[in-house]
Amino acid sequence: MRNLLIASFLILLTISVPGCRKEKETTATIIVVNAAGEAVPNVFVRVYCPDATCGTGTLEESMDRNDETGSNGKAKFNYTEAYKLGQAGFAVLDVEVFLTEAALDARILNPSGATPEASGVVKIEEEVENEQTIVCQTCP
Repeated sequence: MRNLLIASFLILLTISVPGCRKEKETTATIIVVNAAGEAVPNVFVRVYCPDATCGTGTLEESMDRNDETGSNGKAKFNYTEAYKLGQAGFAVLDVEVFLTEAALDARILNPSGATPEASGVVKIEEEVENEQTIVCQTCP
């Protein structure tokens, strides 16, 4: 009886320990630099999954994010809630840089609207702090 109890405890312990693994953050930091390689503050960055790649739906809409770069030229996006623990692979998203918030808004409302100052892609790996540098030739 004692051996059965010990075996049951060990099985329970083996099953429950991996389930306690804490999920790490899944983030994408976009660094915008000008032609001279200097950080560009106060520009607007959009990170999104284009309809041609993702289609439309709740997940794709939650991937469409925008933010303004700080004094260090960085905009950080957190996708932890969109990643499901155990999922293999995450996302490759398009990046666009705009000088003004009005241009960003125009682009969001009409995909053929405002033209971005710079663009690129960012590969987001799960549970990693991903970084991508975008060179903006026309940024001050």
